[in-house]
Amino acid sequence: MSEKVAIVGGGLTGLTIALRLSQKGKQVTVYEKEKDLGGLAGSFDLAGGKIEKSYHHIFKSDKSIINLIEELGLGEKLKWEKSSVAQYYRGKFFPFVGVVDLLKFKPLKMIDKIRLGLIYLYLQKTNKWEGMKKRGAAEWMRKWAGEKNWQVIWEPLLRGKFHQYYDRVSMAWLWARINVRGKSKDSEGEKLGYLLGGFDQLVEKMKSEIEKKGGKIKLGVAAKKIKKIKNKIRVGDEMFDKVVACVSSDKFYDLTQTNKKLLDITYLGFIDVVFSSKQNLSPYYWHNIADKQSPFLALIQQTNFIDKKNYNNRHIYYLGNYLPQNDAYFQARDEVIYKDFFDYLIKIFPDFDKKLVEEKRVFKFKWAQHLADRNYDKKIPKYKTGLKNVYLANFSQIFPQDRGMNYAISEGEKVARMI
Repeated sequence: MSEKVAIVGGGLTGLTIALRLSQKGKQVTVYEKEKDLGGLAGSFDLAGGKIEKSYHHIFKSDKSIINLIEELGLGEKLKWEKSSVAQYYRGKFFPFVGVVDLLKFKPLKMIDKIRLGLIYLYLQKTNKWEGMKKRGAAEWMRKWAGEKNWQVIWEPLLRGKFHQYYDRVSMAWLWARINVRGKSKDSEGEKLGYLLGGFDQLVEKMKSEIEKKGGKIKLGVAAKKIKKIKNKIRVGDEMFDKVVACVSSDKFYDLTQTNKKLLDITYLGFIDVVFSSKQNLSPYYWHNIADKQSPFLALIQQTNFIDKKNYNNRHIYYLGNYLPQNDAYFQARDEVIYKDFFDYLIKIFPDFDKKLVEEKRVFKFKWAQHLADRNYDKKIPKYKTGLKNVYLANFSQIFPQDRGMNYAISEGEKVARMI
């Protein structure tokens, strides 16, 4: 009789593991506490179609997800479009994509622009990041990019994303963010990928393939404990030969009461407002908001990336922010969040009309980003846990790269090969 394997968590990592193990003939059961699959890449209905709860795109270097999309017959729907980015600084938006935009960026003097351009070039080309693990990104950037570049560009971004932890972020993590974007550029500039119709199609295709192979997917079922009983592992009321927990490191500790060091990893949450409107606010796709007073770090106008005809001719917007898990917004009513976010949106786009918003949703993810701090490599959890035949797979094991759909899939592939 084939091995029975439980996968706790139906995000992309869990689904990848379930897919690969079911293809090997294992009896797979996926437990997902929510009523839908996808985790941080989950989707919902908006403007007549499916769209991600939080903004997503992929890069040219994201081979794991590109290969999986091709394997599952969705390759024709993967489209590559030119990126457009703007930087908001002291009441004005500045285009911020290539060399020409940098040269025109008025908040910086020419010497600072040259210095910043050289830093970008170096970080995009070098693969020598090991020595950056012990260096703080804040410290490194202040030294090499200079104080003015730090104040105008890097401090608002790091503070905006990591709040009180901003000066603990490893430079190796920041290197990886810049390096991977450099690999998504060609002679026409940066190209980003999107699955027309939404990445939900990938999730659904994985689900279908798992079920075709006899796998089970239990939605709305939370695993409250993982317990070793002789040569088996109990999850809920069922016994399994092996278990893979695709949950946060602290949640794994709660489920098993093993390895208290897992609690040393700091997590931040993410909140975003997604809405549709007939209004076209901007010519850019991605807007970095360098203002401490803003309740959101980024404004994404999805329909400047993917044509609005795919969304019933409505414009789609995301207003997103990373926040400490104890932030008041996680307890706030949706109406409070709408008011704060929309009031600030009017400040930066005075023509924005709340009355023209047609559909809107608030999404909250309390485990959205781990803090890759200095010497983080010493905190990275092992895939094989202290419990025999119990494995852990989550985005806190990704370093120096940042969590994302591609790495969620590559981690799933890696763990599936271990089992």
